[in-house]
Amino acid sequence: MGFVQLVIAVFVAIAALLVHARFRRTSRPPLPPGPPGEPFLGHLRIAPVGNPERAYQNWSREFNSDVIHFSVLNREIIVLNSAKAAVDLLDKRGANYRDRPNFTLFEIMGMRNTLGFLRWGPQFQRHRRLLQGSFTKRNIEAFRELQVSESRILVKNLIEKPEAYANLLRRFSSALIMGIVFGYRMTSDYDRYDQIGADASYAISHVGAPGGSSVDFFPLLRHLPDWLPFPSSLKYARKWSWAIEQLYEIPFAAVQEQVRQGIAPRSFIVPLLERINTPAEKGIVPDMGPADLKGAAGTVYIAGQDTTSATLGIFLLNMVLSPEVQLKAQNELDSIIGFDRLPTLEDRPSLPYIERVMQETLRWYPVLPLGIPHKSEDNDIYQGMFIPKGSIVFANAWSMGRDEAVYKDPSLFNPDRYAPISEGGNSEPPPVGHFGFGRRICVGRHLAESTLWIAMATVLASLTIGREIGPDGQEIPPNVGFTPGLTSHAEAFKCTIRARSKHAEDMIMSTAVVTAV
Repeated sequence: MGFVQLVIAVFVAIAALLVHARFRRTSRPPLPPGPPGEPFLGHLRIAPVGNPERAYQNWSREFNSDVIHFSVLNREIIVLNSAKAAVDLLDKRGANYRDRPNFTLFEIMGMRNTLGFLRWGPQFQRHRRLLQGSFTKRNIEAFRELQVSESRILVKNLIEKPEAYANLLRRFSSALIMGIVFGYRMTSDYDRYDQIGADASYAISHVGAPGGSSVDFFPLLRHLPDWLPFPSSLKYARKWSWAIEQLYEIPFAAVQEQVRQGIAPRSFIVPLLERINTPAEKGIVPDMGPADLKGAAGTVYIAGQDTTSATLGIFLLNMVLSPEVQLKAQNELDSIIGFDRLPTLEDRPSLPYIERVMQETLRWYPVLPLGIPHKSEDNDIYQGMFIPKGSIVFANAWSMGRDEAVYKDPSLFNPDRYAPISEGGNSEPPPVGHFGFGRRICVGRHLAESTLWIAMATVLASLTIGREIGPDGQEIPPNVGFTPGLTSHAEAFKCTIRARSKHAEDMIMSTAVVTAV
């Protein structure tokens, strides 16, 4: 074939491909609606960065669709802004949305074996089986004593140092997770492991949304040298990888040595370490190695520590904003529990209003507003809209909780919205989305809810949370703002925290003691 014929053949082939691509686009259903983009760049220049969940909800309203679409550098992104759409796709069609995109930046930071970021496959299934079996409703009852104990220590600390509430909430969640995972009890406010957790939380919360950096879009960028001024996300991930490494390595090495010496207290990780250390001649072949166990332990810490403290921060903010809610919750506690003891987890079925306060906290501002994205494994069609194979799919939990078709006055913090109409409520459904969907739903959700419940009940039974009073004698409204990132925290706000009574303070001081796990 001569040169001219070759050139003609190449042009014909290109033309055929273009015609085929155009035919496929015109013959398939349309993509979900979204704002207009640009060639190649797509929506790169208009894609929201800070608090994108709000922009996605606005797009949903603008285009009158609870499913929206945009693209960044030829990468298709789908956002589900209603609980119905998320349940229909991520739950009911879970097999098609069970995968994750590549999280290159999080891998660079050292979270390669963290369940929430693992791609679908044998390793994910092993880790999920392990964690799911350990944190069933029945199995988490073993942690009740620890949850109650740490809740009372939290309240004691809040009485003594109310201005440090943010640090104390973090210490509470760190102490609880360290006790559950490694059997370690924190005895000081300046505990080494609390600082390890604080460093890891800072690293994760400031790296940005998973799957959204330039390194995630172009994985080859991970090989760029440090002396280049870009991309900033790559430099950040490399700079803070030590924080993730010490979270995985230091507590694990300590408990591993305790197991070797036979002095390890009971915890999540100890029987697993004993299992992989079982000699092969006994006929037991471990299906997980040390790297897997470090990943499983790290998963529990990363998933539970930051989200728990962030949710409790939003709870405190709403107690300042809604004193009538606080009073109603305290009246329920007083009538059911009385004044001579503190609540325990056995009281949970008898305190429905406290339950509603917890659910309303989760709805009002979910601390993982967009969660972790899914990935479609095959083409799909939903309500006449085309979802391409390989799309990144976000479930906008924030938008779901603010859906006016489901919740009346969604910006209002109103626990009674869940009560039956016969009791003066709205019979509105509990929120969904804050723990994820489908085959990626959080395996520790039962532990998280019971932890939040006992912490809130203990705080409400023992403390009064109010607005700060200014020099002029007037109440100072608290600042209401939220940090961007994977986990969203309430920005610092001013408040007063004091014991409800001398009797309540005495009960807390006499029962807030560190005991062995």
